[in-house]
Amino acid sequence: MTIPPDLQRVRRRFAVAATLLALVQPACADPTPVAQVEIDHLLAFVAASPCTFIRNGTSHPAAEARDHLAGKFGYAKGRIGTAEEFIRYVGTESSLSHEPYKVKCGATEMPAGVWLAEELKRYRATAARPAR
Repeated sequence: MTIPPDLQRVRRRFAVAATLLALVQPACADPTPVAQVEIDHLLAFVAASPCTFIRNGTSHPAAEARDHLAGKFGYAKGRIGTAEEFIRYVGTESSLSHEPYKVKCGATEMPAGVWLAEELKRYRATAARPAR
């Protein structure tokens, strides 16, 4: 049985479209072991913080914020490979409202993503120091 030329063109176009779609999909991978240690540190840092976390206009204590981020991470883990991706996709804004998360420490309020990125930078600098 011969395939009509119109159907052959449709099949070729479909194959090209499927290939292009596969190329633009983000890579799905669990965090590397180093990234997982960094993410675990960030979650512990959040839990131990004396700061207030503001999500969708509502204030939350540190333990609630940590649990929220850990739950969100558990859902998205297969799409997060680095600590930076954890901050970007889990710790920066609400997945539903897209409202930025904020952290209030004393009188200072800042975006949670910035706060977490600063802590990651500090943690890496500390972890890179040789033991004495």
